[in-house]
Amino acid sequence: MATIGESGAPSQNTINYDALLTTTLFKYRPTMVDNIFKDSAFLAALREFGGVEMQNGGERIAQPLMYGTNSTIKSYSNYQTLDTTPQEGMTTAFYDWREIGGTISISRKEERQNSGEAAILKLLEKKIGQAEMSMRETLNSQLLQGTVSSATFIPGNDNKDLHPLGYFLRKLNATDPTTGGNVGNIAGASNSWWRHQTAVLNSASVDTGNAFALNVTTYAGMKVALRRMYNHCSKGSGGSPNLVVMDQTTFETYENALDVNIRFTNTALGELGFDTIKLRGATCIWDEVVPDIDNGTTSLTGGTAFFLNTKFYKLVIDSETDVEVTPFIEPENQTAKTAKILFMGNATVSNMRKLGVAYAPILTIAA
Repeated sequence: MATIGESGAPSQNTINYDALLTTTLFKYRPTMVDNIFKDSAFLAALREFGGVEMQNGGERIAQPLMYGTNSTIKSYSNYQTLDTTPQEGMTTAFYDWREIGGTISISRKEERQNSGEAAILKLLEKKIGQAEMSMRETLNSQLLQGTVSSATFIPGNDNKDLHPLGYFLRKLNATDPTTGGNVGNIAGASNSWWRHQTAVLNSASVDTGNAFALNVTTYAGMKVALRRMYNHCSKGSGGSPNLVVMDQTTFETYENALDVNIRFTNTALGELGFDTIKLRGATCIWDEVVPDIDNGTTSLTGGTAFFLNTKFYKLVIDSETDVEVTPFIEPENQTAKTAKILFMGNATVSNMRKLGVAYAPILTIAA
């Protein structure tokens, strides 16, 4: 709060405080961004495996993709003419930008209660830490869980949130999301090449669109099922999954199924304090907010394993709104200084066939 003198102008002490708070917040911003990404297993893994991409603005996020081959590529001999038939098989998926924002505020009362440079900076440090934690948890929850609607997962807050994994990787892959439009403005229901891999692991009966079904009742069966899903996501060009995101119980069950000497871990994520195990060439992590795809709930019943290839799954962030901060200002109608923290981005997919979800892997399992 400005200290008003007889002239009505802020005192020099207040001006210095405003500059001190703003300068400190700006200097801390790179550390804040780093902490947000390294204190979440999922966000840390995305950054480690190249799943975070910057884009310099634009009306929407555009992800070019290929869904067919070039039929002119064929053998020929000597002076035989080459095929010049115009080719299709290329299109673009479009995703809307989503915004997350909040504020850090220091009231006049708090300023007076923490008088002195050291005290006010300590207060600011605590408030920055609170905002940092909240931004991390919000990003993580929106990307992994979303909101449940008719047993499917959609962006929450009236479709303002980022796209969650369950929005892309649904139980029924030929059914388009109930909210938010078709994924990338492309209808999976009418375009088979825009469908992810799915597998039910508590039944031998195949659900609509499943790549396969297995009734997993043993640790050995679980290893077979997860490796088979990995292989299905590896078909065709573009490589194999490099990240598998599980709920805690599925992760622990798969960990128990492995021999101790083959539980390879990811060193970079391990150094950040996260448990990881290997599934062929992919790193497995877990998070407490991973939802139950089989039952369409946020409460765990049968378990979930999302198979991602970060060549094609990206968190795209606006390069000018990557957890940006604004100067502290004091509104005319409040006795408080406020700075904004802003993020703009969204999760995107450019090749659905290279991603998959295995659901209910632990529903009937027994050692």
